[in-house]
Amino acid sequence: MIKAIKKVASYNKYIYKLLSKSYHFYKLKQVVKDSLIDRNNKSIFLLLEQEHGNLGDIALGHARKKFLQDYFPEYNLVGITEREYNDYTKYIKKIVKSTDIITLIGGGSLGDQYLEHENSRRSIIKEFRDNKIISFPQSMYFSNTVKGKQEQEISRDIYSANKNLILVARDKVSYKLMKNTFKSNKVILTPDIVLYLNETIPKMNRSGALALIRSDVEGVLSNDEKEKIFTLLKVNYKTVNKTDTVINRDVPRHKVNEELSDLFEMIKKSELIITDRLHGMVFAAITSTPCIVLSNYNHKIKSQYEWIMDLNYIKFLDDINGIEHAIDYLKNADAMDYNNEYAKNYYQQIINEIVGS
Repeated sequence: MIKAIKKVASYNKYIYKLLSKSYHFYKLKQVVKDSLIDRNNKSIFLLLEQEHGNLGDIALGHARKKFLQDYFPEYNLVGITEREYNDYTKYIKKIVKSTDIITLIGGGSLGDQYLEHENSRRSIIKEFRDNKIISFPQSMYFSNTVKGKQEQEISRDIYSANKNLILVARDKVSYKLMKNTFKSNKVILTPDIVLYLNETIPKMNRSGALALIRSDVEGVLSNDEKEKIFTLLKVNYKTVNKTDTVINRDVPRHKVNEELSDLFEMIKKSELIITDRLHGMVFAAITSTPCIVLSNYNHKIKSQYEWIMDLNYIKFLDDINGIEHAIDYLKNADAMDYNNEYAKNYYQQIINEIVGS
C-alpha cells in the first residue's frame, strides 16, 4: 500500500496527502484494536510517544511502556504517538473511557523551548478532565523572557484547571518550579524514567572511546572545545568514535527495540563515553559504562546527575578542564554494576497513584 501511495504522490500531492492520512488512521485503529484486548478492563493510554530520531525520547517511551507492563499487566496499554493524537483527536476522545488512565511521556519538554510538545500536552490536559492524567518525569524550563513568562502563565492556567492531573518532576529544581507554578496540582519527584531500565547484561568486550556530543540548540561546546576533547581521547584510547543519540531517520513502533538495542550495544562496547546529553549520561548509567558527562546551559543534566552521583563510573564536569583527570580516574576505577533498586523506590509513587485510581 505504501508503494501505491508513493506512486500517486508523483502526480497528485493532494491525493497523496489524503491517502497517506487514511493509511495512518487505519494503522492507528489496528494498534488500538490490538491493544484493547479486554475492554471490560481498565486501560492505560500512553500518549505522546515519539517517532523522530532522538533516541533519548524513544527510550523515554520505551521505558514508560516497560514500567507499566511490569507493574500493571492486567491493564490494556494503548500507545499513541504525538502525531496520531494531533491528527485524530476526535477519534481518540471516543475510545478513552472516563475510568481509563492517561499517561504523558516524560522528558525535558515542559517549557517554551519545544512549544510544539508543550501545546500537545496542553491539549490533552484540557480535553480529558475526567481522566486521571499522570505526566511522567519531566524537567521544567521556561526561559526568562517576556515570551517565556507568557507561555508559563498559559501552561499554569491550563494545568491548574485540571484537578485530575498529577505532575512528576525528574529533578529537584523542576520539582520546586512545578510546586510553585502549579499549586492546584499534585507534584511528585522521581528520577528520569529511563533509569528504570537496566541494560548491563549481557556484558561485552570494551574497546575505545565514544563521543556523544550534541550539535543542536542545547549544545554549548565550541568547536575548539570539541577538538580538545577529541585530541585527549585520541591520546588515551586506540580508537575514538563520534556519534550522537540523534539519528537521521524516524523510529516507528516496530523499530524501537532494534534501534535502542543497537545503541546500547555500541555503548557497552566502549571503554569510555563522553557526552553533553542527559540521556547519553543515563544510557551510560544503565549499561554500567564509564562516562564523563559535561554540563549544559540549564539545570537538566546536573540535576539528573544527582540521582546517580554514587555510581563510581560516572563523572560530571562543569567544563572541559577536568577531562584529563577524569579519564585517569575512570581508567583505574573498578566500575560497579548498575542497580535500579534505588530508582524503583521513587517510582513507587507513580504506582500508588495508578493503584489509587
